[in-house]
Amino acid sequence: MKERNPGGNLSSLRSELERRLIVMRYSKVSTDAYLRIFGWVADYLDGYGETDYTKEYGQRFLAEYPLRSLHSSSLFKSARIVIRRIDEILENRLFLPCTERKTKSECPPHFIGLCDKYLESLARRGCRATTISGKKRYAERLLSLLPGSVLSPQELSAADCYQAFTNHQWPSVGLAEARGFLSFLFESGATKTNLSACVPSLARPKSLPSVYSAEEVTRLLSSVDRSTALGKRDYAVLLLAAYLGLRSSDIAGLSFKDINRAAKTISIIQTKTARPLTLVMNREVEEAVDDYIQNGRPPSESEKIFLGSQAPFLPLSAAAGYAIAQRYFALAGIAGQGRRRGTHALRASYATALVAKGIPYAVVQEALGHGDKESAKHYVRVDVRRLKMCALDVPKPIGAFAVMLEPELRGALEGALQ
Repeated sequence: MKERNPGGNLSSLRSELERRLIVMRYSKVSTDAYLRIFGWVADYLDGYGETDYTKEYGQRFLAEYPLRSLHSSSLFKSARIVIRRIDEILENRLFLPCTERKTKSECPPHFIGLCDKYLESLARRGCRATTISGKKRYAERLLSLLPGSVLSPQELSAADCYQAFTNHQWPSVGLAEARGFLSFLFESGATKTNLSACVPSLARPKSLPSVYSAEEVTRLLSSVDRSTALGKRDYAVLLLAAYLGLRSSDIAGLSFKDINRAAKTISIIQTKTARPLTLVMNREVEEAVDDYIQNGRPPSESEKIFLGSQAPFLPLSAAAGYAIAQRYFALAGIAGQGRRRGTHALRASYATALVAKGIPYAVVQEALGHGDKESAKHYVRVDVRRLKMCALDVPKPIGAFAVMLEPELRGALEGALQ
């Protein structure tokens, strides 16, 4: 198959990607999935005002696009493959078989007992199964990269750890998990020194929250056609995110039993943190949810409130919330300008609005269901008005610096030095 080099233009890349998939006899399901993910990449670049794809943008898409929080791990893996395919087209290379990827790291047999103790400690701390699975993966990877001569944790040295981290590529999350594992080894007495200090730190600036103004949120909500069953559902979903700050996963998991009609509250156990959360519904949210249940929700025995719009009317997934928000951002003509366009952006906008009104951080933390008391402070970084109030006056120059700022004194000083 003769390959074409379409350059970095998104339209040309998409056409070439579709052509290759058809020629290589990919199924329609796989082809549609590839092109759907390509659409997400295009939307991401559009948020930055870009029409040309580069490999750097591809990696930024994987790092910044909320794939892990809104979609399944398998879909995130598919997105990585799509980015790799796009890069292969960009470089005019053939598609490499997926079987050539690196094999999964396995824990050496003599370290299995140690790894099991680590997992047991995580379970005792109340970590969720998905969290334990992620930590296990990176602990096993570290153990598999150690020299074969290291047969026990007592023999582990700083040099061994240093080689494991410098000779192999590690994502920032992997380094954090490896640091936690090494800290466990020290705290449990398996190692004599705390080797977590050997784990390098990647300097990566923390991105600002994607925030939209009250006017933009109003435009977004106004773009929903609430005369249809689909519009009634989408409007309720958007209001729960924009006016109560609920995560997409919690909106998708909302059940009839979670709503207290008398108290006008929603009480849930959050999917992400497993922490209880109770929120008071305002009139608009209550009316929107009732309108969908009574006039838009298809007949179903499911306990979940929000269902798909087509038979067999299954409960919405967490990913559906992002798709819903993205659709109406486009309909409302609201430019991303580097901002994300999902329900999490509406949640961040809600939090930022609370902080801008002077609501105490503890109250914002409770409203968002955050476990970390410092999390709410993350949103003050986009409140320019309040940041200006914290600005300090420039101190008056003194000493040699003041001398250098005075033209006459600087001239005399330079003459004395000549």
